[in-house]
Amino acid sequence: MPESKNQADRWKAAAEKLNDEFGGKRLMQCKLLTGRQFAVTPGELKACSSATHEKGTPTICTYDEPNVVPEEFLGGLAELIRANQLEDGPCVGCRHLVPTKVAKLFVTGHFSAISLHDFCGCNCHCVYCGGSEYFLPVEYEASQDHELLFSNLLEAGLIKPGKTRVDWGGGEPTLVNTFDRTVEFLSAHRILQTINTSGIRFSPQVEVALRERTAMVRVSVDRGTNETYLKVKRNGHCDAVWDTIERYAATGGNLVIKYIVFSMNSDTSEVEAFIDRCRGAGVRRICISLDGRYLWGTDSEVGELTEKELLAAATMYNLAKARHRHPCFETAIWQPEQLAEVGRLGGFDPYSKLDLAARAIRKARRVILGSA
Repeated sequence: MPESKNQADRWKAAAEKLNDEFGGKRLMQCKLLTGRQFAVTPGELKACSSATHEKGTPTICTYDEPNVVPEEFLGGLAELIRANQLEDGPCVGCRHLVPTKVAKLFVTGHFSAISLHDFCGCNCHCVYCGGSEYFLPVEYEASQDHELLFSNLLEAGLIKPGKTRVDWGGGEPTLVNTFDRTVEFLSAHRILQTINTSGIRFSPQVEVALRERTAMVRVSVDRGTNETYLKVKRNGHCDAVWDTIERYAATGGNLVIKYIVFSMNSDTSEVEAFIDRCRGAGVRRICISLDGRYLWGTDSEVGELTEKELLAAATMYNLAKARHRHPCFETAIWQPEQLAEVGRLGGFDPYSKLDLAARAIRKARRVILGSA
């Protein structure tokens, strides 16, 4: 029996066992606990990459690179779902865990989303980042072989063109020594990617993926002036980052420039300088976010969230619109009441448009499938 057929049969059998136990039942459940997505971390596969409580992200199973074992993965998912029905379950307290009638799990037989967080080195030293202790020089390279992981998954039919999204988290992905060829491999097989990068390193493969519409690239610059960049990012590569942004923007692809609003960059002059720089670099899409620790209630160096930050977000949205940019809010991070206040201060409806990332992903999928 071919190995790919054997793999498919094993996944099918494990999924049937999972659905026999949970299918059709009303449980405390999250939309991410379906078996259709996971996050890769050092030695573990996680159910998600961002929980809204202080327990951390829940583990599905161990991970022995580059293999995802069906019985361990779906068996671990079953254990996680069972645990979440208890008062002290690993996801209890997260706002995404809600009473839900469970449909069939892993019913499509392939993964819809895979996030990569198994590398932690970074060439930025951002004041708000929980991983800033992993700051490493530009010369650092991580050794994970993601191309082999995706080659195995593709051979087993577990990732599919236009139906699977790969999110590069981090650390900084361009420091992974297999990054360029993995981007090239995924693009060649029309697997959509979201690449979160500092922009310090320019990647020709990312440029090609943008041009071919197989990637959405997100660069978080978080400031308008070089002086504030140095304070926030704690490195001197500001102009190099904007050179990278300008080259990526020239492709006409799905490039998003992100601004995490907090106490150190919420002056109106900083917001105005940022929008001007985006316009000068040819950037069309802007994502307005905030420090995630405001959401999680954990310690942060960046100060309390005040009306000044909310007003800065509102000003950025309106100014971007006035300069013919396309702003949106990172709705996974903003709390509904915070966005409502931003909208009140700015005189607009922050929910008038779908989240930019979701829109870009849908557009890229249509291009990949040939329907756009």
